[in-house]
Amino acid sequence: MIERAIPAPYSAFRILDWYKTGGDILVFLAISLGMAIFIGQERMISRGDVAYWLLVGPAMLMPLLRVRQTVENLLLGVARPLAAFGTLSGAWFLFQRDFGAIPPIFLIIWVAGWACRAEARISAKTLFALTLVFYLAGIISFATQPAYENYPWLMQHLAQPEAAEGSDVELALPEQERAGLNLNAWGILPGQTAIAFQPWRISAIPNIATSGIFSLMVLLVLVRRFKPKPVDAVTAVTTIYFTVLSFVRAVFVSIALFTATLGIMAVLPNRPGLRVAAALFMTVGLTLLVAFSPFLLYTLQDWGIISRMFLRGQTGMSVADIYRQMYRPWLWGEHMKLFWDSPYLMGHGSELAASALKNIINAGQMRSDSVSFLTRMIATYGIPAFGIVIFLVERCYRHAKDNDIWAVAVISVMVWLMMSWGSIFHPSNGMFALAFLLVGKGSRSFADDRAGVN
Repeated sequence: MIERAIPAPYSAFRILDWYKTGGDILVFLAISLGMAIFIGQERMISRGDVAYWLLVGPAMLMPLLRVRQTVENLLLGVARPLAAFGTLSGAWFLFQRDFGAIPPIFLIIWVAGWACRAEARISAKTLFALTLVFYLAGIISFATQPAYENYPWLMQHLAQPEAAEGSDVELALPEQERAGLNLNAWGILPGQTAIAFQPWRISAIPNIATSGIFSLMVLLVLVRRFKPKPVDAVTAVTTIYFTVLSFVRAVFVSIALFTATLGIMAVLPNRPGLRVAAALFMTVGLTLLVAFSPFLLYTLQDWGIISRMFLRGQTGMSVADIYRQMYRPWLWGEHMKLFWDSPYLMGHGSELAASALKNIINAGQMRSDSVSFLTRMIATYGIPAFGIVIFLVERCYRHAKDNDIWAVAVISVMVWLMMSWGSIFHPSNGMFALAFLLVGKGSRSFADDRAGVN
């Protein structure tokens, strides 16, 4: 009688293979999302804190397990423009003896190169399961947390944050000694939002931006990978719920941009150059539209749906009020001024990089200049930082050439998010890795995508 083989070692090898070929990215994402459930959006995380190392540690260590593949991607693969950015900028600041500017560059390039390496492919089904676990954990955490009434500051309206009107304006940090900073003050159902954060919005976790933008990313994947199966269907319903009712402005604009880009790519002839030009025109055009939108919103602010979606429910605002609330257009201009004023157009280095280390790893919506990733990189690291732009354009061209119009639309969204909510593009954030995977590999990001590209 022939004995049956014991399946346990085989299963162990399968798990290890899954981990090495992209599962590590999902593990990293799970660690990041798990931390976000317990970190309030006004909580600041400083260097040296336990929470800091729990976030940054995996970003530094996990790529070490695939160090050869990561280095190959940076030297020979799709991440070469990113490696050029890191090498040129690192050499410049080493020559300038500005050693504080070098570690942030390394961490960005290190994680990005690991995330989009040639072997990396994730299971969309596992991503959807992770999403549902994330929502469930957030709901349980909200249901078991203390009542808002226990914290007086949550029961009164907070003053609107002051938007900087000039580059010398100090940005106020939220008070860190208040009890209840880590509560989900938004709620899971409409109307549960604490008075301090009115008008109502919903969030799966204390950080509404993480909840809304992660939900958006999963929604983009669902468009590419949806199948009429229970997990996909439940993920679609819950993701749409947390995406739309978060009322994150950048998310609404992203959905419109993604839909419009898909539509235009579908009708354009299969000419990569033309499709890339169209995608760039739409993304740059959208950025310019947002820059001048305060004038349009001023005339439309009395429309309830416009006020709710783009002005946080406020009306009776002046153009200057709207400009300050939106903040991003002012910030883009300030970053470019800093770039033009930097020595040899090589950026300001650690002066801005040190501030990024302090402010970019946070859940808060304080007025921080980390909210625009691309212009922040240019202001900090100068001309070499355009390597990130080259990476994005090259990937867009490659996906267009492969007729992967879904990937082209995703890149348009990611560029917009980099400009409008860049705080998520810190390499300690699992969404950073997911974003660079999708940008770098497009539809080939998914191990279980048998349909190939569009």
